[in-house]
Amino acid sequence: MNSLDKNTRKLNSLLTKRVIELHSKGYDYDFLLSGNQHLLCLQNNTDFKVTDVNINIVDQGYDQLSGSYKYVHTIDTGNGERGVLIAEGIFTNKIGAH
Repeated sequence: MNSLDKNTRKLNSLLTKRVIELHSKGYDYDFLLSGNQHLLCLQNNTDFKVTDVNINIVDQGYDQLSGSYKYVHTIDTGNGERGVLIAEGIFTNKIGAH
């Protein structure tokens, strides 16, 4: 294995470790941004409007596979479902946030 392969695994594993840590803290669901300001829960296929959930950015890491930074967010739906969103940008639904 060359050093590039080792670095790729190490850098991508930092994102993976963060997601595993959040899952262990009760953020069990995985979310995906879908069109028209909606989030899709991958485990139960539930669709949420971004205005109906609480979104917080918690970390950032460089993804060697895509060659870009990824931002780790937590999602709290208000009905007990909490999860993780990984996006290429900072995503928030806070008033006045950019």
